[in-house]
This record gives sequence, structure tokens and C-alpha cells, in this order.
Amino acid sequence: MRLLVLLLLAASASAQPVAFGSADDPLELGSGFSPRDRTQAAVYAGPAYLPDTWRGALRAEAYAMRGRLSVGLGATVHPGAGGLYGPEADQLEDLARIVEYVRWNATAGNRSYARLGPTQQVTLGSGALVRRYRTTTAWDERTIGLEAARDGRRVRLAGFAGDVLSLDGVVGGEASLQTTASVGPVDDLRATVALVHDLGGVGLSGDSTLTGGEITVSGRYGRRGPLALRPFATHARYLGHGSTLGGGIEVGIDNLGDVLRGHAKVAAFASTDDFVPGHVGPFYDISNATDRIVDDASFFSSAPDELAGTQIDSVGTGVDIVVDLSVIAFGRLEVSQHLRRHIGDERASAFSLRLAGRLPGQGRLAFELERQDFRGLFDLFGDLGQLNSLILDVQLPVGSNGVVYVRSRYGYRRLTADDGEVYADGPPRFLVERRFEPLVGLRVSL
Repeated sequence: MRLLVLLLLAASASAQPVAFGSADDPLELGSGFSPRDRTQAAVYAGPAYLPDTWRGALRAEAYAMRGRLSVGLGATVHPGAGGLYGPEADQLEDLARIVEYVRWNATAGNRSYARLGPTQQVTLGSGALVRRYRTTTAWDERTIGLEAARDGRRVRLAGFAGDVLSLDGVVGGEASLQTTASVGPVDDLRATVALVHDLGGVGLSGDSTLTGGEITVSGRYGRRGPLALRPFATHARYLGHGSTLGGGIEVGIDNLGDVLRGHAKVAAFASTDDFVPGHVGPFYDISNATDRIVDDASFFSSAPDELAGTQIDSVGTGVDIVVDLSVIAFGRLEVSQHLRRHIGDERASAFSLRLAGRLPGQGRLAFELERQDFRGLFDLFGDLGQLNSLILDVQLPVGSNGVVYVRSRYGYRRLTADDGEVYADGPPRFLVERRFEPLVGLRVSL
């Protein structure tokens, strides 16, 4: 009880952590406010099931932290009778994909953060435009992105680029201003402006396939120590498409003694044609105006390929109810869930679940599920459908240096000419793939 009281008292005086992208991802060194210099290296070997075949797997990884800088490097190769697995050894970008992250971490006294590596979970503003955007859903096509944030006393700035090597991915940012203004019982009004732009593979000087803007106004209702009750209202629009008007309320703990952050949010969005909240999300890079997912049932039959997913131009007016829950214990554990129930004619609902944490003895656990293109809640327990990704990574220590590492991924791969001449040219097409890698290895701390 005394410890809880001390944490509550400390929360009002301690700094709120940077909450952007992967800043407080417990699986990356440097999350939280308790940095400790360390270096680890590991090697693994075992079998691997890649699309339609078993191969060998060899993996090496290294992680280090010095002061505010932390680095994660890792690479897996899959040798077989015909050589290495093609998609992981056929491009110059495959060398860059060794980088899992290079981070400049926030501290209690300096709330600035930057990260280079594959984008994992970026949200802008209220999430009406960008929610949990990632570039790793098609694992062999993942790009190296950049995200950064600076959280000042009154002004907060944050931004990201999905691909810093080719400069043809998604870019976005937000600026937030904290004021002392009030409206009735709601005070400390904050205004946030967010922008997102898809460079669309044509470079900085070309037209984008998607450009959107969002403005959100939020405030604080009453004062209950670290517990905050925040109503908010938001308006977002994609140029040349549709718009939405939404609002809701969030109950949260920004920072409990530099130990815990959590929130629960309920919101509703009323949208016009050609708009769905969180369109730039975990599947955007493989399901957008040009890149599409091929229905696997039609691909493996003699029927012409059917494309999966509901495009934004096909979405009619509708209402979306959003429920978010999240708890993050800095540096150790994350539990987060997102549900958006679309009420309309299209299959446009979405669901996310992430459980990630560090286990005793330097073990790790990550379970991530992303689902889109379904209707009601009961569909979550039925057929997975076509827009789904599932990640299960478990590392369990054995003895002083041994490790059992099980990696399982349900994601996508890009179709090539080897899958049919129709895929040799034209816009990218993707197909569901399943991977399973039970590995054993040795890990040392240097």
C-alpha cells in the first residue's frame, strides 16, 4: 500500500514518457526510463517451414545498449537443396533488413526519441487516419523506416517515414499544442493536427495516391491525480475521397511513477463515402489503390484471381464504434487491444491484439493478431479470411546459455514470375503465407 501511495504521488511530478511508435515497446532495449548498458549475442539453428517446403534455418542476432543509444541486429537465412531462400537473398535491401532497430531513447529529463528500422506500430492523432501502421506484414518486403518524436512541456512533435531508402512509402506527422483554455468543465484543451501522405512510388516530386489531414481537440475533465478523463472530438479527411467526424472519451494514466501507463477509450466515427477510420494501418502497404492481396482460394484453383479486401473507394457511408484498451509497464510488458466495429454495408471492421513482454531469465514472448475485412464480432471466431496476420515469437532460456526459440508467422509474400507470368509485371500482388521455425541456440552476455 505504501508503495502504491508513493507511486501515485510521484506520478504528478514525473515526466510522461514519449508515447509514439515503438518508443515503449518492451521487446526493444531502451524502452522505459531505466536504461542499463548491456550487450547480448545469440546464434540459432533448426528446421523451418516456409511456403510449401521445409528448409534449414540459421540465425544470428546481437543487441546492445550504451547510454541513450540501443541497437538490435538480426538475420536469418534458410539454406536448402537449391541454395538460399530466394526472397531473402535477391535484393540489395536484404542487407539493410539486418537492422531491427537503432534507437535514440527518451529519458525522464529529455523526452526526445528517434528510431530507425522496420516500422511496427505508428498511430497519428486519434487514429482516424493512421492506426498501427507497419511495414512488416509482408515480411520479406519490409522496409527500413524512421520515426521520431519530441515531447515538450506545451508542444509535441512526431513524425515517421515508412521507407527511408527508396523514399516511396508513407510519410506522416503530427503537431500538438497544450493550452490553458477551457470549455465549461473541460480544461487544459489540446489541439493536434496530423497529416499523412503516400508518396506512391513516384518520388518526392510526384503526386500521391493518398493524402489526408486530421484535427483533434481534447481536454481534461476534472482532476484525479494521475487518473485522467479526456473527452475529444476529431475531424479527418482524405483528399479526393471522404471524411469523418468523431468523438469519444478516454480514461487513462499517463505515467504512474515511471512504471505504468494505461488507457481505455470508447469513440464513435460517422463517415461519408470513401472513408474508413484507420485506413493507413497494418495492411495498407499490401492492400491499397495499387497493391492488392490475391484471394488464396482462387489462386489455388483454375478460376481467375480474385482480389481480397474492401478498397476505400468502395466504402459507403457508415458508423464505426471503437474500443481501445492498453496497459504498458515500461520496459517489461505490453497488453493492447483495438476493436473497430463498422456499421455499414461493407466488410470493414478491424481488430488488433498484442501481448508482448520480457520473461524471467531473459525470455521473451510476443503474440500479435491483426484482422480486417470482417463484419460482426462473431466473425472473429470464424474463418480467418484474407486480411489477417498472426505472429507468435517465444524465447525460453534453457540452463545458463541455452535458448529455445519458436517463431511462427501468418503473413504475406509477394507473388513473382515464378508464380505465373501474370505477376512478372504490373502492380504488386500478395498471397497468404505461413512460416514456422523451431530453433535452438546459445546466447551470451558480453
